[in-house]
Amino acid sequence: MDSKEPAPVATAPARPGRLALAFSLLAAMLAVGLAVGGYFLWERLQRLDGEQARIAPALERRVEPLQGELRAISRDWQTGRHEIEQQLAALTAARERLSRRLERLAGEVGRSESGWMLAEVAYLLRVASTSLSLRRDIETAREALLAADARLRELADPRVLPVREALARELNALREIPAADRSGIALALSDWERRVGQLPVAGSDYHPPARDARGFDHTRTAGSWKELPGVIWSALKELFRVREHDQPVQPMLPPERAWFLRENLRLQLAAARLALLRDDPALWRDGLATARRWLEQRFDTSAPAVRALLADLETWQGLDIRPELPLPGAALERLRSLRQTLEQPAARVPADEAAAPETVPAAAPRAQPEAAGSGATRREKPRDEPETGTTGSGEAAP
Repeated sequence: MDSKEPAPVATAPARPGRLALAFSLLAAMLAVGLAVGGYFLWERLQRLDGEQARIAPALERRVEPLQGELRAISRDWQTGRHEIEQQLAALTAARERLSRRLERLAGEVGRSESGWMLAEVAYLLRVASTSLSLRRDIETAREALLAADARLRELADPRVLPVREALARELNALREIPAADRSGIALALSDWERRVGQLPVAGSDYHPPARDARGFDHTRTAGSWKELPGVIWSALKELFRVREHDQPVQPMLPPERAWFLRENLRLQLAAARLALLRDDPALWRDGLATARRWLEQRFDTSAPAVRALLADLETWQGLDIRPELPLPGAALERLRSLRQTLEQPAARVPADEAAAPETVPAAAPRAQPEAAGSGATRREKPRDEPETGTTGSGEAAP
């Protein structure tokens, strides 16, 4: 056992030397790598500094014009803002002057809210009268009268009750007039004009009668001479047929004549439609009667389309397209009398003020409009001219 112990003692000093050598080599390689990396980094920084030194002057040359333009824009903005403020001040002053003038005009005219309302009612009554007398427009006249009654109701003045009473009578008279759907009838006539070509003309188409389902037995023979007359009579009945008609038989029409009949019927329907739109009752009734007579005489009345058109014509013949219309005049006359009564006290005020020379506020508004057109006012004109001249865009016209 003693002979084996010296061997490990002899090899122990060799391992620490190899580790130190490995660490030394690693440290040397790391130092070399850091040195090389530092060199490349320094070279890169030098290159970036050179590029920055070249780019900075170019950027400064580009920024200088932009800064100049920015300063110019700022100056223009300041100038424009100052001009806008001046124009706004001038417009404000002009608006104030206009407001004062409007107040003076309102005081001079002396129109109250009720006066304007009555003027609007008078206009609506004239619209209703014109619609009935010139255009026979019942719907427009009714709406105008209803609007006039609503304005008088909003006024809430007992003095307008007689006018509202006359309005109520005129509205009731308009409601009694039977309303006719002229647009609907005109459209229906136009549709029938288009469908006239589909109406069958009497005698234009021949439809042979249906044969007996049993037919004729051609194999029938006479068993004896006594049965021979019956066989002959049966054969003759197949060759000839006798029918009875309550009316004269219409001859067959050639196609061109059927076309003319349809075109004439179309013209009659168009004439009736035109008479409806022009309020011509005589032409309306004549056109419908002629179209109905032609349908009954020349067309196949058994066809459903012909029967439908005949029913429409019969209904329209009983329609009065030009009824008697009442003229709304009583309400307008009462309103005129009321307005004259209300305006008489206001008309006496200017005369009383003109008789008193010392009433300066009443005379000043009348003298100012007369002198404004000739340049005679010397107190307000110098004060207005500097303010109106600063706008520069015509805002001082008021």
